[in-house]
Amino acid sequence: MKSFSLPLGFLKREPLLLVRFAFSSLGRSGATAITILLIRDFLSAVLNAHDMSALWKVVGFLFVAHLVSAFLNYDARIAEQRIVTVVELGTMDRLIRHILSLSVGFYDRRTHGDLMTAVRQDVGNVRLIAMSAATMCIEAILALGLMAAAISLSPALAFWAFFVIPIAVLPIAVIARKTVVRSLAIRQKSVAVFDILHQLLNGIRIIKIYEAEGPQAGRMMERAQTYFDELMDMEKVRAWAKVALESLSGVSIVAVIIVGGFQVLSGTVGWPELLAFLMAARAVQGPLHNINTAFMDIQRNHASLAHVDALLREQPDVRDLPDAKPMTQAPSKITARDLGFTINGNTVLQGVSFEVRAGEILGVVGPSGSGKSTLLNLIARFYDPTEGAVLFDGEDLRNIRLTDLHDKMAMVTQDPFLFTASIRDNIRLGKPSASDADVEAAARDAEIHDDVMTMPEGYETIVGHGGRPLSRGEAQRVNIARAILKNAPILLLDEATSSLDSYAEARVQRALDRLVEGRLAISIAHRLSTLRNATRILVIENGVAVGIGPHAELLERSSAYRRLWESQTMDEVARV
Repeated sequence: MKSFSLPLGFLKREPLLLVRFAFSSLGRSGATAITILLIRDFLSAVLNAHDMSALWKVVGFLFVAHLVSAFLNYDARIAEQRIVTVVELGTMDRLIRHILSLSVGFYDRRTHGDLMTAVRQDVGNVRLIAMSAATMCIEAILALGLMAAAISLSPALAFWAFFVIPIAVLPIAVIARKTVVRSLAIRQKSVAVFDILHQLLNGIRIIKIYEAEGPQAGRMMERAQTYFDELMDMEKVRAWAKVALESLSGVSIVAVIIVGGFQVLSGTVGWPELLAFLMAARAVQGPLHNINTAFMDIQRNHASLAHVDALLREQPDVRDLPDAKPMTQAPSKITARDLGFTINGNTVLQGVSFEVRAGEILGVVGPSGSGKSTLLNLIARFYDPTEGAVLFDGEDLRNIRLTDLHDKMAMVTQDPFLFTASIRDNIRLGKPSASDADVEAAARDAEIHDDVMTMPEGYETIVGHGGRPLSRGEAQRVNIARAILKNAPILLLDEATSSLDSYAEARVQRALDRLVEGRLAISIAHRLSTLRNATRILVIENGVAVGIGPHAELLERSSAYRRLWESQTMDEVARV
C-alpha cells in the first residue's frame, strides 16, 4: 500500500478532475440501470399494447437514457486518460529529479539498464496501473448499478446471479499473489536484457573487430529467452484467473435461466421481468471481467511501482548537514589532512595530506589505479572521506553547503562529455545567463571558435549522441570553453589531455593554460610534461602519497616520481 501512495499523491492535486470522474462514472451507472428498468417497462407495454402513446413514451425515455449513458461513458474515459497522464508525468518528473539529486555513489551501485528501465518502462507501467485502477472504479460503479437494477427486478433471482462473486474472490486472490511474484522475476529479467543490449551498442567496434556478432547475439537471445519464458508463465497464471471467472459466470447464468423459468411458470415473475433481469445479469458479467483483468494488470505491473517507490526512497550518500554553512567567497587555501577512502572493504586512499593555495597549481601523478581520480572526487565532494578531511580555509567540506561548494568549482574530465544539444547550449551550461558574445569569447579562449565557424550551422550545430561527431580534441575544447565561461575560482582537471594526438594535445594544453591562470587548480596528468606550470606535484602510489614538491626536487628525492619520469622520457625517445 505504501507504493500506491505515490500515484494517489499526484491525484490529490487534481480534486476537480476526480470529482468529474466520479460524477461521470456514477451518472453512467445510473443511466445504464435505468435503461434496464425501461426495457422491462417496454416489454410489459408490448405485452399489453393498449396505450400506444405510453409505449412510445417508454421508447423515448429508453433512447434518452442510452444517449446519456454513452455521453457519460465518453466523459468518464476522457477524465480517466487525464488522470493517467497526471500520474505518469508526475511520476516521471519526480523520479528523474530525485535520481539526479542522488550522489555519485548511487550511480556506481546501479547499472544503466536498471535506471533506464525505471524511467522508460517502470514509469510506463505506473501509467498502466493508474489506468487499470481507474477502469476498476468505472466498471465497479457500473456493476453496482446493474446489480441494483437486477435486485429491484427480482431479489430471489439476484441471489442465483451473483452468488459466484464471493466464491471467485479466493482463487483470484491466490492467483494475484502468484502474479506479483512473477512480476518481480520479469522485471529482473528485463533489466538483464537491457544491460546486455546497452553493452552491445557501446561495444560494437570491439564486437566487429573480433567477429563476435554470433556469440554476442546468442548471449543476448539466451537472456531474452528466459525473459519471455517468465512472460509466458505470467500469462498462464492470468489465463487461469480468466477461466475461473468465466466458468463461474456461466454457471450463474444457467442457474438464473432454470430458476427464472420455474418462477415464470409459477407466476412469481413475469416474462418482461425475467428477460430484463437476464439482460442485467448478463451485462454485469462484462464489468466483472473488466475488473478482474484490470486487477490482474495491477498485480502484473506491481514490481515496477514498487521499484519506482524504492528509488524515490533512496537518500543521497552525500548531503548537507542540518547546520551546513554558506560559502560566500572562494577559499584561499585547500588542505587535505590524512585523507583516506575505503569502499567495499578496499582501501583506495590512505593518509594523503597536502595544501594548495589560490593561484597555485597542484599536479597529481601516479600509476593507473593509484587513487588519483578518487582524490578529485573527494575534493569535489562526490564522496565523503572515510578518514581525515578536506578543508577549505580550515573548514571541513562536510560543513559547507553543496550548492555553494559546486558553484565555486569547474571540472574538465578525461572523457569529454557533450549533451545532445547545440554547441552554444553545451558551452552555455557553464553559465546559463551568459550572452552569445560571452559564449563565443569563451570558445575563442578555448581555441574552438574557428572550428565551430567552419561548420554549416556554426554554434547551432547539434553535437552529442545523434548529432554531428566531433573529434576528441574538439569535444574537449568545447568542455574547456564551458569551464572558462563558468569562471569558477577552483578548477579540477582529470587527465584532460589524455588520449589526444600531439597536435590536439597542444591546442587543448594552450586552452588549459588560459583556463588555470590565476585559479586554484588541481590537475591529474598522465603525461608529466603537461605539468610544467605546476607549483608542486603530488605523487600517489597504491593510494599513499609518496612525495610532494616541485619537479626538480621530486626527481632528486622521489624514486616513484623518477621512475615515472624516466619511463615517459624513454617512451618519447623511442617514438622519435
